[in-house]
Amino acid sequence: MEREELLERYPNLLSLLDEDIDERRYLVVVDPNVEDEADEADVFDPTEYNWMIFLPERIKEALGEELFAEIPSRLEKVEIFEDFLDDDEDLFGVWSEADEESIAQAVVQLLEELAIERKKRIE
Repeated sequence: MEREELLERYPNLLSLLDEDIDERRYLVVVDPNVEDEADEADVFDPTEYNWMIFLPERIKEALGEELFAEIPSRLEKVEIFEDFLDDDEDLFGVWSEADEESIAQAVVQLLEELAIERKKRIE
């Protein structure tokens, strides 16, 4: 996903960031949780959570502490996640039949919704 597409899909989120983001991975990192491949496989049991989601510090800075703290409860409600684990404030485990791109889009869409809320609070 190039910068133009990111700007088109997530204008509010990108407007809160101080840097030019040109790839989705700078907004969210989604990695398969495969025991022999993942560095942090011991964090989540791969039989229960087949994906790991990491949110970079820039997202916390853009949304602010209060809205960032709402992410786990909102992620837990995302329909494509059959199971959800909030392990840390920026690292989550999920079980989903969806692919990496679909999971990332669902997370970034949620971040866009939070960015809209952030902008309303600022105004």
